[in-house]
Amino acid sequence: MIDTTKPGVLLQMRAQPGGGDALAKVLTDVHHVDDPDGPVDWIVLRDDDDPEVIWVTEFYRDQDSFDRHYAETNEEVEQRHEDLIALLAEPPTRVLVRPVASS
Repeated sequence: MIDTTKPGVLLQMRAQPGGGDALAKVLTDVHHVDDPDGPVDWIVLRDDDDPEVIWVTEFYRDQDSFDRHYAETNEEVEQRHEDLIALLAEPPTRVLVRPVASS
């Protein structure tokens, strides 16, 4: 069960043509970086109807962790974000969310 007080973000990203696999790998790798303020619960999803579209849902420990994660610079995270941006066909869609229920 994901705590309903955790702030989160839902991202939709579209890779350049033929880049869906590479984008999925970079997104998975970036979540394995040692970042004390990084997401504590996350999932990377592929779109069944469009192999270039990746969905990511992340939840953070608390609002302070979320704010620090997006404000502070972690060199390893920043490099992976640059690698990720190079794979995108368009800017990602980003929606701030909070869990209502989970299993």
